[in-house]
Amino acid sequence: MSVSETTTPTSPPQDTVSNWSMLRTLGAISFVSGILLSLVYQVTFDKIAANNEERIRNTVLELVPGSVTQKEFTFPSLSNPELMHTVYAAYDESGVFQGVALEAVDLGGYGGEIRLLYGYLPDEQQVTGTKVLLCKETPGLGDKIKTDEAFRKNFEPLQVPLNDMREGLLYPLKMVKPGAGGGPGQIEAISGATISSQSVVNAMKQSTEALLPLVQAHLQELKEQGK
Repeated sequence: MSVSETTTPTSPPQDTVSNWSMLRTLGAISFVSGILLSLVYQVTFDKIAANNEERIRNTVLELVPGSVTQKEFTFPSLSNPELMHTVYAAYDESGVFQGVALEAVDLGGYGGEIRLLYGYLPDEQQVTGTKVLLCKETPGLGDKIKTDEAFRKNFEPLQVPLNDMREGLLYPLKMVKPGAGGGPGQIEAISGATISSQSVVNAMKQSTEALLPLVQAHLQELKEQGK
């Protein structure tokens, strides 16, 4: 006589079941969250881009006296053709060229990146002023680069003649202590915000050295495009 032996299946531990259930729930939440974030990004991307374009357009018209319209141009760098630069050309109501606005960026601010636009009149070879677009500096100190009138006056206007070779500034920009300025290319720092001041000067120095000769090289083209 044979005896058969039946084995009863063993249920998985309760903790294992709970863990799998939790993982499924978290996975579902992550999946739904990802879809929602994607939808929000798609809905808001165009609006954010449009707002940024409008902000830049208004800033260009603010920085270039007499302008009512602006056009965006892209030119290859004079020193590196693979590097492209954006030039915002400004025109009056008759389409007569008034000047340009150019971007300056530095990553070495106390709080990180500083980004600004500045106006430039090629015929007069002068900067008309600056406008900070992005600043993460300390409130009340570093962010004075946006509000300090004495600092802003450094650039209103600022003579930036090119050298004889028209490949750079005759007087490269440099920062000096508050009250010690007055010389060609000298920018007086904000007291108590030296790092932020230096970041602005670095951004302006790099940008003017690269972009002003570029604008001069394409000046006739920029003037004709407004007509």
